[in-house]
Amino acid sequence: VDLDANSFTSEELKKALAKMKENEKAERKVSFLFLKQCIAWMKKFRPIEQLKEEFEKLNMKIETDYEIMVKLISKFNSSASTLDEKVAALYDLEYYVHQV
Repeated sequence: VDLDANSFTSEELKKALAKMKENEKAERKVSFLFLKQCIAWMKKFRPIEQLKEEFEKLNMKIETDYEIMVKLISKFNSSASTLDEKVAALYDLEYYVHQV
């Protein structure tokens, strides 16, 4: 009989290995369930292109923040815009920049 505290019997090692395998299976199951929930959550959303098409059918145009910001910058840089339009474009642009 080995009385060294750092050694283990083969039975103790088998029990520890079995427990590790059980924990690994439980972790895999939790990971799988989490992944399954994420996929279900993602299926609720539709791509932006599909949403744009549906809004166009309703005669509504949907624009991303980026598209709106590009238009505002163009309006600001346009020589045809009045001073009031340029100021309004800057105020609107400030709102979108803060969101970014």
